[in-house]
Amino acid sequence: MQSAARKTIAQTAAEAGAAEPSEQRARRIAVLLGAEIYQVHHVVEIAHELARQGASVEILATLPEALFEFLRLWREEGQPVSGRVLHTPFHLRMLQRLKFLGSLKTAVLRLPRNVRTLSEYDAIVTPTDHARVLCSRLSPRPAMIYVNHAVGGRAASYSDKYLDFDFVVVASRQDEKRLLADGRITDGNYVVAGYPRFETASRIAEAGRPKLFANDRPVVLFNPHSKRALRSWERVARALIDHAAQTDEFNLIVAPHIKLFGRRPRFLWRRWERLAVPDRVIVDLGSSRSLDMTYTLAADVYAGDVSSQLYEFLSDPKPCVFLNAHGIQWRDDRDFRNWHLGDVAETPAEAIDAIRNAFERHDIYRERQAERIAEVRDVAPGAAARAAQAILSFLDRSADA
Repeated sequence: MQSAARKTIAQTAAEAGAAEPSEQRARRIAVLLGAEIYQVHHVVEIAHELARQGASVEILATLPEALFEFLRLWREEGQPVSGRVLHTPFHLRMLQRLKFLGSLKTAVLRLPRNVRTLSEYDAIVTPTDHARVLCSRLSPRPAMIYVNHAVGGRAASYSDKYLDFDFVVVASRQDEKRLLADGRITDGNYVVAGYPRFETASRIAEAGRPKLFANDRPVVLFNPHSKRALRSWERVARALIDHAAQTDEFNLIVAPHIKLFGRRPRFLWRRWERLAVPDRVIVDLGSSRSLDMTYTLAADVYAGDVSSQLYEFLSDPKPCVFLNAHGIQWRDDRDFRNWHLGDVAETPAEAIDAIRNAFERHDIYRERQAERIAEVRDVAPGAAARAAQAILSFLDRSADA
């Protein structure tokens, strides 16, 4: 008999009856986009499924661009959806436009007018962990539901933030195991649904993806994170760009985490964007292509540090190079398990050599990658539907309690 630990997400959800829509009254649910546009891709399919299964869904955003991105991705065949930007005073809006202080999401969420607005819903579904600041302010208090969206990640993906939410949508069995072991979630207040972002990417792919380079050179994706203490951008970016621009070894896509340049003025964007070379180097510091898996699906080799976008690239075993730009002692650290899936480089020269040899050395890591992919990725269809049904079932149980 198959053990529960080895069942797929889809099997477990089916046994729990997760395919049936809720028969309770329609719930008023706010899907809260409390940060930059990258978060939209983690919840748009869940929002669609909540509406399809009978909930009354409204989209609330702290940034206009997040709302625009959500509406751009909303399924045309789906239920109509309304959305609005939360109240943002003029001085906060001006600071948001300056970028250097970030999106000021906490300041916006805490405004009394927005707290009153958010208190009107039965539930708030959000991929924004900072939304936990609302928990002590909302009255009456809606159910707070967090969508976990960093798969196979480091410590930040498993912090105390989960404790402030009433229900959590978890992406993988590995995340479930660690969150349970650390006491971040408990039985009955979470569901392991899968990764709805893959469904968004698949839907976009159906419309066709452009050919990025007019040659047959291998494509390397350089995908550094935004976290200063871990990222490889400052040490490696220019060296990789110059090498790809001046040689015929590989094409290069430079697509850092969108938050890396999110707080930088546009003249700095342009300084880097000017380094792009047609049919050799793409520099994309934050377009929709850096979010919708266009680049992770187009690449032959992944070069990065700690971004969970690694697992968007690893649909199956492929060459990877990891960039340790800060001399981290990583080998026995569980937050760096991903770095066992490819060669690790500490200098720009080592990075270029590792990329050059990545195909030849891939057999060393192929089996290990396959095992890790099985732990982290469950791409069974219906992740968003499972998440939505579990959310509605939780709300029904809470109402009956």
